[in-house]
Amino acid sequence: MENKATASETPPCHIDKKLPNRTYITAWRDKNEFKSVYEQIFTSPVDDIATKEKALEWLNMWKIRQVKDFPVCIRCTQQVLEAQLFDLRTQRDATDSGKATEIKNIYAGAFTRFINFLTEASGPRKETIADSVRKIGIETYLVELRHLCAHKSVSISIDVFRRSAQYCMDWLNRSYWQRELACMESVNAWSIMGNYLAGDLLSAMNRILRTYDAVTAARVRKALTLDAAIKSVGLTADEVELLEAHAEWRKSARLRVIQNQTVEQLQALKLPPTQVAVNAVCKAVFENCKRMFRDAELYGEDETVPLAKMHSALFRGLAAMGCVQTFFKQLIVICEQDSVQTAHQRPWATYWAQRIAAGFQLLREFKKHCSTLPPEQVSRYGQASPRIGLAQNWYEERLKCATNHHLMLGLYVDCPWHLRLHRSYVMARLMAMNDYTKDIVPILLTLQEPPLSDEQLQNIKQLTHIYYDGSDVISTETSGKKNIPSEDKKANGHYESSTKGTQIYTAEDLKDVIANVRNKRKSAEEEIPSKRAKQYGLWTEPDVTLDWGKYPLGTCLK
Repeated sequence: MENKATASETPPCHIDKKLPNRTYITAWRDKNEFKSVYEQIFTSPVDDIATKEKALEWLNMWKIRQVKDFPVCIRCTQQVLEAQLFDLRTQRDATDSGKATEIKNIYAGAFTRFINFLTEASGPRKETIADSVRKIGIETYLVELRHLCAHKSVSISIDVFRRSAQYCMDWLNRSYWQRELACMESVNAWSIMGNYLAGDLLSAMNRILRTYDAVTAARVRKALTLDAAIKSVGLTADEVELLEAHAEWRKSARLRVIQNQTVEQLQALKLPPTQVAVNAVCKAVFENCKRMFRDAELYGEDETVPLAKMHSALFRGLAAMGCVQTFFKQLIVICEQDSVQTAHQRPWATYWAQRIAAGFQLLREFKKHCSTLPPEQVSRYGQASPRIGLAQNWYEERLKCATNHHLMLGLYVDCPWHLRLHRSYVMARLMAMNDYTKDIVPILLTLQEPPLSDEQLQNIKQLTHIYYDGSDVISTETSGKKNIPSEDKKANGHYESSTKGTQIYTAEDLKDVIANVRNKRKSAEEEIPSKRAKQYGLWTEPDVTLDWGKYPLGTCLK
């Protein structure tokens, strides 16, 4: 289900209320199924027992489908409807007039759970039950009825129970069911996993990104104005038309100004905060910024072309939109795929994936540096004019070189974005490491959550040292400073191994090294003198010869 809009009349109850423009996994298949059950409960005749029993079966099935985070109001509806159905079946049969007490007991349990469910859903109780239910629009007399049911202090008429049950159903209808029907929209698997967006948003995004790609391609080829780009760069007729339309609209023919304006336009798009929108943005970048990717192959090693620095604003915009992590993972997929379709894409995918990873690693260090400065010297996120000079000087001093080939993602001390890489994802990239990702994986090892220990990093370094011709691909420093190119690296950011291995290693060499490490550990364990654990009643003294990581529950006495 996707909550598309807020209901016209906001009910007093906010329990189970979904955020707008978000997609949720629900127990019901689609809106039609939800509406069908709603009609069976609230619009069918009062004495239509068969229809209401069918609705109760649907509610029970929903509860089985969604054990976790099952809506509280659905649970309350189920309790009250079950009590009403028992009462209706008893009235229809009219075989035993002595069931009045049983009916009252079932109503009493339903009312008690109704109030308890609603008050517990609002979090830790810091006020009375009466105050809690009053805030969500329930009359406090129902709380008094709940107390009487719980303590059985007085006899309550069955008519009071019936009218109170109908009051509860009316409240649930008004405060939850009608609200959800007014807000929800059905979604399908294609729209969740695909790249669907509204047509106007998608066309606007494509136009902005095509304009951006044309203007940056012209700047890479040393053009400064629109006339120079049209004369010497070789843009297509469509690209020239886009640039001329933008220049006439914004009254500026300077390419740098046009580039900055397109990034601002992209960020200003009112995209829904869903993964669908993120996928759509990433797909649009791949489809409309083809010149940017081709330039990574053509000018990636050219020291005179500030390629990464030129595109830093775009990647900061993608990070602010929450799209950069998905974009980065899609680049990694291209790097790891060995197919005819991705053969020409892997070089530029490697270039930008390495720049993004190094950019986030530098961002972490830059934020630590800014936290040590006085507050008046640093920029905060959201300021109109950040201190770009502070970041520029720090990056140059940190890298010991110009920042032309490095993304500057950090301009603020409190940048809210970072790569969230789980350990399972990073370890999978380590297992799939190839020549296109061997410079990226070392950086990912320092960015993962939770971080690896020094011993784990050292073990990984030993294995990759053999696998990659004796060169230290992975650094054991958790700070990651060795992973970021400095003066001993190539100008384009690619790694140069500090030690040139002359021997070619094979898989058998890797097995031999692992076997030697195991033999050394075994011999070291044998050198430890055996010591019999002393027994004191039921307890024993810890045995120092045991590996407690393999025996977490203690020793077994014989």
